[in-house]
Amino acid sequence: MTEINIMHTLLVALIAIILNLVSNVATRLLTDVERARRIRAEVNAFRRELRQAILTKNKAKEEKLRKKEKQMMSLAMKVSTERMKPMLFFIIPFIIIYYLLAFFVGGYNTIVARSPIPIIPVSLIPFTLVQDIGLIWWYLISSLAFNGIITKLLGTSLD
Repeated sequence: MTEINIMHTLLVALIAIILNLVSNVATRLLTDVERARRIRAEVNAFRRELRQAILTKNKAKEEKLRKKEKQMMSLAMKVSTERMKPMLFFIIPFIIIYYLLAFFVGGYNTIVARSPIPIIPVSLIPFTLVQDIGLIWWYLISSLAFNGIITKLLGTSLD
């Protein structure tokens, strides 16, 4: 077994948290989150209503809703586009930070964490259970683990 540097483990997790914070603050500042929530709720209600009309075979209501479908999809696309704007500003700096992080910890293949139980299937060999977690996987796990918390705290989730 390889030796794990706990400082690298914590550093990668900390960088993931910081990048999540920066991204969510940018989303909060550059987009109208309340408008996006309203539109998303409207689109979801429309989809439920259309689905119900299809399931109940209410052809008149379905036809009426189909006429409105293009408008609703356009609204949904506008929200998605607006939410992508902050990512476009930060994608290059985030990639640079990731490469610097990889350089600092010793490369992309460096093992930076270890699972206490061998159940995380991140190996390229199918059906192999591993304990060692490389840089990219640990970054992704850390990022995903904290993203939900950060989006709720900063109010940038659409739910």
